[in-house]
Amino acid sequence: MKKVIVLIVLIVLLVFIVVVSFRIRKDIKKKLQYENTYAIQNVETGNALRPLNANYESGVEIISYPLKNWECITWEMIEIDTNTYLLKDLFTEKTFQPKSGPKSGVGLWQQSLGGTILQYWEFLKETDNTYLIRLKGTELYITTISDKIDSPIILMPKQGKKSQLWKLVRQTPWI
Repeated sequence: MKKVIVLIVLIVLLVFIVVVSFRIRKDIKKKLQYENTYAIQNVETGNALRPLNANYESGVEIISYPLKNWECITWEMIEIDTNTYLLKDLFTEKTFQPKSGPKSGVGLWQQSLGGTILQYWEFLKETDNTYLIRLKGTELYITTISDKIDSPIILMPKQGKKSQLWKLVRQTPWI
């Protein structure tokens, strides 16, 4: 009787592994074919935008984190208008917007996609393929305030500093 139970458990486990591995292969193949997926890396610090602890929840702070080819650091750029994008995190499938109304010094937090212009970002090309990233309809730019890991990202008026310059690093992560 014990041998039958062990055999049944092994068969169920084998079926589970086959199904899961098929699903994982399909998911990886799909992710490798994404277009317009980038890490958004700060020129001054080398760190990239990411939800704190890669958390799925809305209201999670957007922070600065070392560049990795991970889904939680990769943003799909969905074009809304010329040079204007909605940014969708590949891992959480959410975007970000200011924590409160758009004003100087306010931080950014993760939110579900859509429904507000506060999620639209204008990519203003500078020299050397760098960008200022401005909240649409404002004069506020995404700004890093520290080179420390997990430091907040905030909105500030244009300052002409590298803390406001960003590079797009093409990524096709599968983890």
